[in-house]
Amino acid sequence: MDIRNIKERWNATILDILKAFMDICERHDLTFYCCAGTAIGAVRHGGIIPWDDDIDVIMPRPDYDRLLEIAKTEDFGRYEIISPYNDDTYPLYFSKLSDRTTTLVEDRQIPCVIGLYVDIFPLDATDDDVEKAKRLKARYTKIINRLNAVSTHNSFGEYMALLKDPKEWGRFAIKTVAFFFRSVIRRHLISQMDEMSHRYDYGKAKNVQVYTGSYGFKEVFPKEWLGKGRMFKFEDTEVPLPEEYDKYLRHFFGDYMQFPPVEQRIEKHHRAYLNMDCKEEKEAVLKKLNVEH
Repeated sequence: MDIRNIKERWNATILDILKAFMDICERHDLTFYCCAGTAIGAVRHGGIIPWDDDIDVIMPRPDYDRLLEIAKTEDFGRYEIISPYNDDTYPLYFSKLSDRTTTLVEDRQIPCVIGLYVDIFPLDATDDDVEKAKRLKARYTKIINRLNAVSTHNSFGEYMALLKDPKEWGRFAIKTVAFFFRSVIRRHLISQMDEMSHRYDYGKAKNVQVYTGSYGFKEVFPKEWLGKGRMFKFEDTEVPLPEEYDKYLRHFFGDYMQFPPVEQRIEKHHRAYLNMDCKEEKEAVLKKLNVEH
């Protein structure tokens, strides 16, 4: 299969996942907004950015928590929620709606076998003082990095190589302890993030932030920008963006209508293993990748 055909099938699949997600939200009256590159795609391209490879949404924490509760009892058919609470190999704190009929491993060092997906980021209330909110983000990021260290399975050589760089000694230490107590440490880290995520009342909050987002302190912004949302064309459907979408996008990206340089128009995510035709058993996939777990 050529690269163009893979790209077309990939985009069609993640768009179908987004539509399934929107259907779940509509049936259960859950609020969400498309965010980051997906929001730029809606405004600037009327769909997926041509060189993008994922779809991202944010959900206010109360709606996000309800979604996870609903997923415990409702069958979503060909789709399923992947979260740190239902998959011990999942290395992230946010969740994904994944296609059960596909197979994907993004990082061969992390033995997590899922399907193609849409990322669902919880949007948490935070401190009214922006500087305090940023300090919370910095603390949270350290916990996320520890969760990643615990989830990553390195070869012995890679593991010992961490000792060569003093900046990696902390990672070496937590990976050493995790070798014996991985599940215990993982539960502890997730509980720490749970506490920070629920520390403030979302309904009363002035500011919000995506603790698990990748844009650093820009993830802190006024909740009033969200509003009821504004609909934009996205391929053959419509999606909601924050009501003050222009303020939101300029906060993150500056002049978001300007195309990036050609050399930056590349896909962001790795694919250690991909099968868009069926869902393969985890053991078989990891064996093909020669990964210990």
